[in-house]
Amino acid sequence: MDDLKLEKYLKRIYYSGDVGANMEFLKRIHQLHPQYIPFENIDSYTGTVPLLDFENIFEKLVVESRGGYCYEQNLLLSEVLKYFGFKVQLQLGRVLWRKDENSSAAKTHLLLIVEWEGQKYLVDCGFGTATLTAPLLLNNVEPQDTPNEQFKISQKNGAYTLWTWREKWLPVYRFELEEVEYPDLEICNWYLATHPESNFKKNLVFSKVDENARYTFSNDTLNIRKKTGGKESVSIENDVQLFQMLKDVFGLKENAIELLKQKR
Repeated sequence: MDDLKLEKYLKRIYYSGDVGANMEFLKRIHQLHPQYIPFENIDSYTGTVPLLDFENIFEKLVVESRGGYCYEQNLLLSEVLKYFGFKVQLQLGRVLWRKDENSSAAKTHLLLIVEWEGQKYLVDCGFGTATLTAPLLLNNVEPQDTPNEQFKISQKNGAYTLWTWREKWLPVYRFELEEVEYPDLEICNWYLATHPESNFKKNLVFSKVDENARYTFSNDTLNIRKKTGGKESVSIENDVQLFQMLKDVFGLKENAIELLKQKR
């Protein structure tokens, strides 16, 4: 990361205002990042393993105005935060979404633990339909507000579990404070992008969140969950509707559309 790349990143997420190593800056980019850089798995769906080195991630998500999944999203965000002096640790979590909190699961989700002024925060712009829009104080078991839903972090037997409020508390993922290294991510990334039973290999998935709603596309349906509590589902019946939705809702451009056209 350098000054020029930082300028391009901030322009990508439509950030305006002062920048600096402070909590207000962290909160603001945490809200804007998942609004303007969508969660998407076009690469794995079309048979390409996403590259996880910073230069390729930056080129894809910032220069080419693409999106990505958790490894790409949070590795990009981690470089931005480290550039400002935040201490950042990479962590792998066990995905519990649509499962019981005690379910077993592989460590496949990348999240960040960010330390600032003696406090640790959970930071995560890469979970798709339940991605955070604000940092959460790690060692606080009380519900915490974000610009969208409430979240909380429970602790049990040395592990942390992230929960989100969706008419009831639902577990998102479980993790322990064990910093991972780049080779760990390469293995997980390869599995998610290539295993025949991986959801990211079999299904096309898109997600973003703004100040009004969460938008998630999967299984030919666009689901809109409004901040006010209302829900809406839109059936996407053909490729014309799909490609238009990707432009209008998720802000993707023709370069991403062309990759999908080759697959479909």
